[in-house]
Amino acid sequence: MSTDMEDLYSHERDQFVAELASLSQSQWETPSLCHGWSVRDLCSHLLMPYELGIGHFLGGIVKARMNFNRLADRWVTQDYRSGPELSAALALTTAAGFAVPGAGRLAALAHLTIHSEDVRRPLGLPGAVAAPSAVLVLTDITSGKHSVGADRLRGLRFTATDADWSLGAGPEVSGTASALLSALNGRYPSAAALTGAGAKTFRARLA
Repeated sequence: MSTDMEDLYSHERDQFVAELASLSQSQWETPSLCHGWSVRDLCSHLLMPYELGIGHFLGGIVKARMNFNRLADRWVTQDYRSGPELSAALALTTAAGFAVPGAGRLAALAHLTIHSEDVRRPLGLPGAVAAPSAVLVLTDITSGKHSVGADRLRGLRFTATDADWSLGAGPEVSGTASALLSALNGRYPSAAALTGAGAKTFRARLA
């Protein structure tokens, strides 16, 4: 698979959209791994960076009293599109079109891969983030300004079972790159799929 950012994004987008095409109405209403949001809501959130626009973002964040989560909730609750309509819009997105002030090079890919797992796991969908994409995002979220909390990582070794990626030292926490990506972003149900001597400690930190 190409390591070009646009190619990686397009692959993840196309796979995810294809999975969404098979969902029933009840599946669209299923709670995602993002607390308080259904699968439909989560897909609406995925479109926010592409459709909100910088002017509306700045105005919205002021109205939300500088609380991004409040702004995101308002976006979702005011979006009345159906699941299939949201899926069709997602199919048109590109990595280059991700319009968030100060977003890094991997922002679009991280946003899509992390949230696609928020949909797949509660629905039991068979897809998974491709290893090249997962490794890039895992490396990004565990280093630099985007790093997950150090307390979450401390004293453990995280190892992907389907990709050449590992981090840290100590009792091992292992799983697929997709599972690690989701779990390291705080999703306890994904952490339940991890194994190794350090897995119980890691899950306790998330709980």
